[in-house]
Amino acid sequence: MRRLRAGLTAMITGSLLATASLFAIAPAAPALEVEGQTSFVAVPTKAKLINYRWYAFEGGAVMYVVMELPSGAQAGLGGISLEQIRGVQPAFYYGAIQPTAFLGTPRRQGAALPVSASFSNEARSVAISFPDPVPAGSTVTVAFELGVNPPADLYVYSISATPWGPNPIEQDVGVVQMSILDNGGL
Repeated sequence: MRRLRAGLTAMITGSLLATASLFAIAPAAPALEVEGQTSFVAVPTKAKLINYRWYAFEGGAVMYVVMELPSGAQAGLGGISLEQIRGVQPAFYYGAIQPTAFLGTPRRQGAALPVSASFSNEARSVAISFPDPVPAGSTVTVAFELGVNPPADLYVYSISATPWGPNPIEQDVGVVQMSILDNGGL
């Protein structure tokens, strides 16, 4: 009977140890990869569109796309996509404008980042690419010097983020908007 009890105890202990090892927490990885595709662990959800020039056809207009990357993203930012879903004309009607990018916000600029953009569908969508990953936990700003604001309207864009890594999965961030006001003939 003792042998049977000792054997059962050893078997149960071994099973518990094997089960516990299945639930062990793995060390943090640089990105979440599932079947060879990279994904954010925590998707960016804070983004905004800023233009300090508010009136239609006003000169010196710069459109800023600001995105906060959560520190728990566990993947750097590889790109941002904007798709215009409302607005009387494409925001880039006057031509494709290669952006600049930096860490921080428009009024608190940090280090410059290399960036490029490709425009499609008559400039109603923009794919922004970073050749080097923007680190998780950062705020990044992409600036487009429009030169002249578009006509008065509410301009709305869907925005998504692409993680840095092999076969990245683009993930929705949300919707951002920019109001351009009628200057009333001023």
